[in-house]
Amino acid sequence: MEAVVEKYQKQLLEQAQYIRYENPISEATQKAYLATPRHLFIKRYREWGTKGWREVNEDNIEEHLVALYTDRVLILFGEDDENVPSTISQPSFVLRMLDMVQFEPGQKVFELGAGSGWNAALMGHLVGPEGRVYSLEIIPEVAQMAAKTIERLDIKNVSIIEADGGAGYAAGAAYDRAIFTAGAYDLPHHFFEQMKDSSLLLIVIKNEGGGDNLFLLRKTGEHFESIESMPCGFVQMKGKYQIDSLEPMNLETLPEWSELKHKEITKRPFWWGGKGKEGILWRTLGIRSFLSITEASFRAFKTERISERSREEHYFGLWDKENHSLVVAKNDFLISYGNSVAEEQLMQDVKQWVELGMPSAVSFELKIYPIDYPLTVSENQWIVKRSESQFLWSLNI
Repeated sequence: MEAVVEKYQKQLLEQAQYIRYENPISEATQKAYLATPRHLFIKRYREWGTKGWREVNEDNIEEHLVALYTDRVLILFGEDDENVPSTISQPSFVLRMLDMVQFEPGQKVFELGAGSGWNAALMGHLVGPEGRVYSLEIIPEVAQMAAKTIERLDIKNVSIIEADGGAGYAAGAAYDRAIFTAGAYDLPHHFFEQMKDSSLLLIVIKNEGGGDNLFLLRKTGEHFESIESMPCGFVQMKGKYQIDSLEPMNLETLPEWSELKHKEITKRPFWWGGKGKEGILWRTLGIRSFLSITEASFRAFKTERISERSREEHYFGLWDKENHSLVVAKNDFLISYGNSVAEEQLMQDVKQWVELGMPSAVSFELKIYPIDYPLTVSENQWIVKRSESQFLWSLNI
């Protein structure tokens, strides 16, 4: 059995190395991966697009090894693919994240979102017996399963705590490293207080309608500033810091829609570099990501699923409430309602986006400050205020 597991482990590691060939996985992370077999942390999983759960035990483990050592995300909790609360992430991406955080022996680490406990165990191996990992999980069933796994494997330097990770964990502070394995719209104030100076924070930033972006931040004085970034996809964090308004809205829930829908003034072709519904989210990711940072009237929309087998359709636009003007970019058209103010603004935004080099969120440098910190902006800088922090987005042109 051990030889079979080792074969699958090494195959997956080789695949991960191939995917990350420009940034080879470090020797330390490879050793942590080989010493921490993924299958030991999954007792129950579901694959995307399926309804049935697959139970894993000692008697049937071999029949699951192919799935467990394939380089893909698996669902740990949640029945609806449109709203999955907990997953075990794609292994090659997990290993890349671990290398980004630059763990050293003896460090104290905070993790938001324990999931299966696999990532916490990997980090525990990287910081060694003198280090400590505190991993917080808000879903009781998931936290309990992860804690049992860590206890069964006799991993002494990892603690799984059932709690809302958005509040950090003061009992373990101050931290040398922190990692979010769920997407955040805001940076809770606790992390300005609980992270050491020069510490590193790896966080998934969610922008409205603009996809997810992974930022590696260094704490410098009273703020954090980005070192590295890349696009990604993670479930949103739950609890106090979950933002329901982050999700695209149904246009019909806009109070003014009952009047606006009768005031369509223009409908013209606009293809966003392609044609048809297929791939529209990928084709517009850059402009949506840019607008979510720079345009206050940007809105993300969706259509409701009409049956279990249908899918939501996503689109976006600008809603200028003051001027009672709406423009939506839906499939291959721009449709304006009320008057042309919103469409004219969108065209100005698109022109600026092109002139700046068509950036998405990962093209920006990011600094995050406490909400009450005095900030000013210069050219090609934008301040986005959230509840407990403010984001200073900058483009170096």
